[in-house]
Amino acid sequence: MKRTITLLVTISASLLLLAGCSSSSNGGNNNLYNTAMDNGNSAVSKKNYSEALAYYTSANDAKSDKSAKANKEQAKNLVSAQKSMDNHDFDTAKDQLNDVRSQSNGSSAMKDSAKDMLDQVKKIKSNRSDLNKSVKNASDMVDSGQSSQAMSLLKTVLDFKGINGKYYSDIYKKAVDLLADNTSSASTSNSSDSSKNNTNNNASSSSSDSSNPASKGDFDVQSRKVDGKTISDSDISKARQDLTDQGVKNVAAWSDNDIVKAIKNAAKDGRSTIKASDVKN
Repeated sequence: MKRTITLLVTISASLLLLAGCSSSSNGGNNNLYNTAMDNGNSAVSKKNYSEALAYYTSANDAKSDKSAKANKEQAKNLVSAQKSMDNHDFDTAKDQLNDVRSQSNGSSAMKDSAKDMLDQVKKIKSNRSDLNKSVKNASDMVDSGQSSQAMSLLKTVLDFKGINGKYYSDIYKKAVDLLADNTSSASTSNSSDSSKNNTNNNASSSSSDSSNPASKGDFDVQSRKVDGKTISDSDISKARQDLTDQGVKNVAAWSDNDIVKAIKNAAKDGRSTIKASDVKN
């Protein structure tokens, strides 16, 4: 705000000097108006809406007409929308951007800018919804003793491009805090699971056999290639999450090899989301 006020004072002083050098009051106002409008339009083309607002305000003060007033309101809403986005208030930003687009006698360039920003808001909201869901699921996994799977899911969140940027900073903090809080407990859990598996390795359990596809003798190591693409650790974590979301039990008992096989079978069927039956095919 302080920067905008300073900019307004500087621009107004410069344009008033121009007006004072004019041969007539009316001509001076016209010169000031035209110069301010041109500079405002130039600022819009550079996406500097705070500067544009200052110029349009000066133009409106010099000669209030429909265009100057409309452009001033549009620039004001664009500045406000940017602040709302920075504060993660995307619904308010959406309303402000829609006001820019519906402004009568407004600038088509600013309407186009508002449309682009609305598309950005939509994408950010969708990303935030997915990321928040993943963090919530990871927290639930920790609570249910699936620490290893929770850590893997959190790492996919932290691998998201832009996760530590201003639009996702709150989600980034939650993911980092959850990961840090459970790193030591995950190590303890893995050690305990390993000991338990060694103890029960020679025991036969129809219950565990039915819930663990790998126990049916399919221990062939799967190539991590499908349709010419490499199946990444993130793909495996996402597939585990898909199964968990479907209500599949004991997903933690499935090896990465099982998941890779399921991903490949799903791909053969033209699907990107795996089902429990895919590992048995």
